[in-house]
Amino acid sequence: MTTDPPPALSAPAAQELWTISTVAEYLGFTGASATGSARRQLSRWGIAAVGREPGRSGQSLYRAAQVRAAHLARPGRGRHGARRNEGGRFTTSSDT
Repeated sequence: MTTDPPPALSAPAAQELWTISTVAEYLGFTGASATGSARRQLSRWGIAAVGREPGRSGQSLYRAAQVRAAHLARPGRGRHGARRNEGGRFTTSSDT
């Protein structure tokens, strides 16, 4: 899933850059609108492009570390943040 930055950009070796297509794949978006969905998600998270691939059809480049961190910090599915007890059941505010 990782891509190398284009040679035109002088990015430090520790800074990995991903194209929007790579970001969309990492976030699990598929189909014709995958890159648009990924752009909207990155915008919600406040992640801006740091560069662009060379050429007319070059894609925007994003810091992979920022994308990974934002993706890991997002809430999971379920009861909107409700915690589970040791038996696996959701707890409510009155169950504490």
